Amino acid sequence: MEIRKVQVTGGSSFVITLPKDWAKSIDLKKNDPLGLIPRPDGSLIITPPSKWENTSSTKVFDVTGDEDPVFLYRKMVGAYIAGFSFIEVRSQGRMPSNVRDVVTTLTQIAIGLEILEESDEHIILKDLIDPAEMRFNKSIDRMRVLVRNMLSDSFQALEAGDVDTLQDVIERDRDIDRLEWLISRQSNMAQRDTIISRKVGMPQMEITANFTVGRILERVGDHAVHISKNSLNLLEEGATIDVVSEMRRAGNLAISLLSSAVDSWFNRDLRLANETIDDVSKLVEICRNINRMAQEHDVEESISISLIAGSIRRTGEYSTDLAELVINTMME
Repeated sequence: MEIRKVQVTGGSSFVITLPKDWAKSIDLKKNDPLGLIPRPDGSLIITPPSKWENTSSTKVFDVTGDEDPVFLYRKMVGAYIAGFSFIEVRSQGRMPSNVRDVVTTLTQIAIGLEILEESDEHIILKDLIDPAEMRFNKSIDRMRVLVRNMLSDSFQALEAGDVDTLQDVIERDRDIDRLEWLISRQSNMAQRDTIISRKVGMPQMEITANFTVGRILERVGDHAVHISKNSLNLLEEGATIDVVSEMRRAGNLAISLLSSAVDSWFNRDLRLANETIDDVSKLVEICRNINRMAQEHDVEESISISLIAGSIRRTGEYSTDLAELVINTMME
C-alpha cells in the first residue's frame, strides 16, 4: 500500500496525487473522468472509466471432440452464476446435437439468459438482466412462497394419497434452483464489481447475507423434494394414518417456523428471530416421536418415515440458521 499526503489548494480543495504506475497501466490521460465511490468503512474506491462504462465479459467453451454434456452443463451453469455477460459455445465443425440440447436446457432454466447468435459452429448466449434491477428481496420473497407451497402441498398430498401433486412438487424444484442461481449470480457480480454493488444500494456484508438466505431456502426446497419422493414410497407401502397425521403436524410447524424466520429477516425483527430459534425444539421433539413410531413398521416403510422426519427436522434447523443470521447481521 502506498501512502500519499493530502494537499490543499485554493484554500478549500483537498488534492492527492495518483500512483504513476497505476495511471500508466490504465492508460489514464489528462481530463479523463474517474469514478469515486465512498465506502461505509470510510475508504474511497477510485475506478477508471472502462470499469463503469463497460462491464461485459465473455466465457468461451470449445466443445470440439467428445464433450460430456453433463459436464458442459455444469460448467455453463457455473459461468452464468459467476456473472459472465456472454457465454459462447464453439466447435470446429458442426456442433453435436446433444450440445445444442444442453444450451437449450440452460436457457429454459437460467433467468435472463437468451440465445443471441447461432450457427452450425457456435452459439452465443447473452444475459439480458440488469443486476441492479433485480432486487434480492423480490427473489427471496418469491423463493419463500414457492418453498412454503412445496412443503404444504407435500403433506396435504401425502394425507390425501395424491400422487400427481407429489410428482408436481418434485418438478417445482427447478423454479427454486433458477432463483437461487440468480441470487448467487447477483451476489458474485456485486462483490466483484463495486459499481454494481452501489447500484444495488446494499453494502457488501448485506449482499453476502442475502446470498446465504437464498442458499438456505434452496436447501429447504431440496428437502421438500425428499419429502415428496419418500411420501410416494409410503403411499406404495400403504402407510398407517397415525404416522401420516403426526408427520402433517410436524410439517405444519416446520412451515410456520420457516415463515417466521423469513419474516424476521425481512423485518429485521430480533425478537421474532429469537422466538423462532426457541420454538425449533418443539419440532425436534415431534420428529423424535415420529422416528419412534417408525420402528413399529416394516423396514421399507420405516426408512421412508425416518427420512421424512429427518427432512422436517432439517427444515426447522435451517429456520434456526436463518434466524441466527438475522441476529448476527443486526449485531454487525
